[in-house]
Amino acid sequence: MVKGGVIAALVLLVAAVWWIAGADERRLNAHMEEVLERGGPVEGRTEETRHIERAVLLPDGRTLRLSFVGGAPEGECAESFTGRSVESSRAVVVAVVNTTRFGFGPRACTAVGYSRTVDVTLDRPLDGRAVLDGASGHPIDLSASSWPSPVLPSPNRDLAPTPS
Repeated sequence: MVKGGVIAALVLLVAAVWWIAGADERRLNAHMEEVLERGGPVEGRTEETRHIERAVLLPDGRTLRLSFVGGAPEGECAESFTGRSVESSRAVVVAVVNTTRFGFGPRACTAVGYSRTVDVTLDRPLDGRAVLDGASGHPIDLSASSWPSPVLPSPNRDLAPTPS
C-alpha cells in the first residue's frame, strides 16, 4: 500500500509542476485573446513578451516577419524567441515570446539589445486585417516585403566610382 501511495504522490507532484509550468502560456493566451476582443490596448503586460517594432508581410501573404529588440542570438548568453498569433476576421494579434531557459550558475551577460526577427505564419492570408502587438495591444507598423528587391541599376548609369 505504501508503494501505491508514493506513486500517487509522485503523479500528483508531476501534474502540479506541469500545471505551474504552463501558467505563463495560459496567461499570455488570455492576454492575447483580450487584445483581440477589444481590438486595441489592454491594461497590463505579460513579462515574457517583447515589444514589436514593426512587421513585414512576406510575399506569400501569410507570413509576418516581426522585428524586435532581444538578447544575443548566439554565445553563452544567447536567447531564443518564438512568434505566436491569435486571429479573427478583423485583426491579428502577434507576440514574440522569449523561450530561453537559463540553467543555474554564474553568468555575466551584457545588457545590450540586439535587433532580432522571428516569423509567424498565419492560418490564412492577412488580407488587410489590422496587426496588433500582443504585449500592448497597440497597432504595429506594417510594411510589404520588397524581397527580392525590385530596384535595378539604370542601364545608362555607370556604377563604378568616379575618380577624384
